[in-house]
Amino acid sequence: MAAVVANYDINISEITANMKAEGVQSPEMEAILKATADDAIWNTIERFKGMDMSNKKKMINNMMGSGGRAQLGIPLPEPVNPTDPHVITIAKLAVEKHNENAGTSLVFIQVIGGLQWNLLIGALYMLIITTQDSKGTYTDYAVFLETCLGQKYLLWYKH
Repeated sequence: MAAVVANYDINISEITANMKAEGVQSPEMEAILKATADDAIWNTIERFKGMDMSNKKKMINNMMGSGGRAQLGIPLPEPVNPTDPHVITIAKLAVEKHNENAGTSLVFIQVIGGLQWNLLIGALYMLIITTQDSKGTYTDYAVFLETCLGQKYLLWYKH
């Protein structure tokens, strides 16, 4: 299994240098990392709360109306399939890394939905995840990057 990294204080220069050293470099990747560091991805997720994202047409209309695509500077995403085993694996890794970093004991319940950008260098996921602990059930948000070389990076997690 590839190593998973969680970094809440994202160092764009360090991540970009590591990816260049591993042979992964693209303008899209730099735009994604800059957007993540500037909180643009989180702001975009916040704007989508309560919007109908049940199909690609509705999702794109909501994104275009909210300025999400222009703000992020990256291609339009596809909605994720919450029952896709790969998406579930990514979500479980995100919860696991959050638990390690935050000292929590959240248990993954399910993927509610999310967005996926398929890029030349891999895929970027913005996932809405249901988790649970002894205090209750929660809706969490994760931004996760999986490169075509198999590296996995938890870029953002909001509990």
